[in-house]
Amino acid sequence: MMAASIVMVALALGCAGAGGYGKLMVEEGGMTVETLVKNWQNYHVYYAGDGKRAVAVLFDPKNDGQALEVGPRWVRMPDEKTLSSMVGTIKQSMGSGGFIPRLRAIVSPDGATYGYAYTGLSRMVITVIDDKTMRVESLT
Repeated sequence: MMAASIVMVALALGCAGAGGYGKLMVEEGGMTVETLVKNWQNYHVYYAGDGKRAVAVLFDPKNDGQALEVGPRWVRMPDEKTLSSMVGTIKQSMGSGGFIPRLRAIVSPDGATYGYAYTGLSRMVITVIDDKTMRVESLT
């Protein structure tokens, strides 16, 4: 039992050193989902959903010197009409697991904001690829 605990701690520390993880934090810097939608052309925008309803919309600033890669279940937002529709479906839902939809900042381990996610989810797997790139994994 003790050996298993030591191995798990070693693996956890090893994984953290190999790249680490970003996190979602409730946006408190003044950005709003309405501002992001209005200025959507300044972002790489993706959604996770079935094509009619989204569970999350991701905004990656185009010219900030940082990048968000996305997993295979994320779809590039085709146009402003679809974006407005997807944000609307999230606003009308209680989100996955009953969480109220909120704008969340996607933050690196060192505290840098890489982008935003509008979602009812409280967690996503966000891995550090290098000092300028993080990857937001597919949602299940």
